Amino acid sequence: MRGIEGALKVLVDVERGMFASESLRRAQRDIEPAERKLAASLVYITLRRRGLWRHLLGRYCRRPVSSLGSDTLLSLEAGIAGVLELQHFKPGVLVNALVQMTKNSPGSSGDASLVNAVLHSVMESAPPYVEKLRNSAELRDQALGFGVPGWVASAWAREWGMKDAKRLIGLTTANTFTALRASPGTDRNEWASSHWPGAALSETAKAGILLDSNPYPPELPGYGTGQVTPQTESSMIVSESLLEYWRGGALLDMCMGRGVKAGHILSFCPGASAEGWDTSAPKLRSAEREFGRLGISGERFRTVCGDALSLVPSSAPSAILLDAPCSGSGTWGRHPDGKWKISPANVERMAELQKLLLSRACDIISPGGIIIYCTCSVFRGENENVAGSVMALRQDMAEMPLKAKSPAFRRGKPYGTVILPESPWMDGFYIVILKKKNSVAPSIRGKKD
Repeated sequence: MRGIEGALKVLVDVERGMFASESLRRAQRDIEPAERKLAASLVYITLRRRGLWRHLLGRYCRRPVSSLGSDTLLSLEAGIAGVLELQHFKPGVLVNALVQMTKNSPGSSGDASLVNAVLHSVMESAPPYVEKLRNSAELRDQALGFGVPGWVASAWAREWGMKDAKRLIGLTTANTFTALRASPGTDRNEWASSHWPGAALSETAKAGILLDSNPYPPELPGYGTGQVTPQTESSMIVSESLLEYWRGGALLDMCMGRGVKAGHILSFCPGASAEGWDTSAPKLRSAEREFGRLGISGERFRTVCGDALSLVPSSAPSAILLDAPCSGSGTWGRHPDGKWKISPANVERMAELQKLLLSRACDIISPGGIIIYCTCSVFRGENENVAGSVMALRQDMAEMPLKAKSPAFRRGKPYGTVILPESPWMDGFYIVILKKKNSVAPSIRGKKD
């Protein structure tokens, strides 16, 4: 399969609800190796500023956009993105390929001349208009120009202020690269010099290796044997923070997902074991495969599919990792399809669930135990507001300092640390570290416990 065809197939999967990264991993087997980079680039530039491409389509299409078939619409979105942003690929070649594919499509063969006309009009007229939007002082123009939903830009302006909101708009549409976690026994310097001369070592994440591209993970030297694992710097900081404070005992991962952070923790604590919960059985099976790749035996972990609000741990945990379900707004540079699937109502519902989950973690953690609550969000409603709401009701919990340091960190208001997506290897994250007191003294009016 050629790269352009593969990209359109992935975009169809995204329309059906699949994540782009997951669809691309599956499609890699069928796309010609020399065309894989083109396919991935076309997918991500299409999704990253999809709102802008649809806006331009409305300006340059002589037919109502609502009248276009799904195949034609996807071809036009990908074509507009490609002719404006695809590097090292001639726009005319892309246009001709999309026109030919439209002719060969049974459902949209009559739209080939429309695709050709729109894409040529965009090539000739759109660049100055797009540049004007991005350079505008108006928040709504910048949001449109950089491909951020208008309601998101408004929410960030309320929560962060206008200056930081505009900065976030730019950060969440920047290109991203792969970071790797080196397992114990893997020398970061040696791996980089032997296998990836362009790599750098992370100064923030102790196990981090920073690549200058986005290779296919299974093709990385040492991936199959567990020597290296793709993991962003932000995610590694979460795991390493738990390792800084945890002094043994039972570890509970309340929302384990695919087990990347739990695998990190267990790899660096050879004698430790963990229990992982998740509502998704397929994700837990992925976690079990991940542990196997890392050489972590089945005796060291237990997975349970169910609701973390009602499950009971097999033993009282001394450490809880709560990587809560969230909007994913901090990962939109890496997973741009996510920003077109979320709404203000979704964020509010997430926040209510996050409060319940954090309260549950506070209830079941052992005295003296550590909770790490994190999200890959940069909405305050999912971060500081959640921690603040729960801490206002808990005299038995105290915040602990984040020991990692980076210019990308911002102190949360009033709790935790926000990690901004300041580099290609760092997603937007929030992390707060809480410790359960061994005993709680009677409260005294006017004084903090």
